[in-house]
Amino acid sequence: MPNGDKTMAESAMTATNRCPRCAAAFTCGMQAGESACWCAAFPSAFAVPSAGAVDPAASCYCPRCLAELIEQKRALREAAASR
Repeated sequence: MPNGDKTMAESAMTATNRCPRCAAAFTCGMQAGESACWCAAFPSAFAVPSAGAVDPAASCYCPRCLAELIEQKRALREAAASR
């Protein structure tokens, strides 16, 4: 059963990252040793930083911010296309 925005499995994992946009702690599946991360379910909208390029704990957005940023980017593309 979901716990707020997190599933029970996500709640049980230790946070591996802090969102650079809102400072929320969240778990990156790849850094947690999973075969994939939750972000893989989102549309590809931003380049994933290469390993070692930036502080890994601050390189990715939390689920809420990533969804918001993807929506903003989509809205900007639509606005530009309608001009």
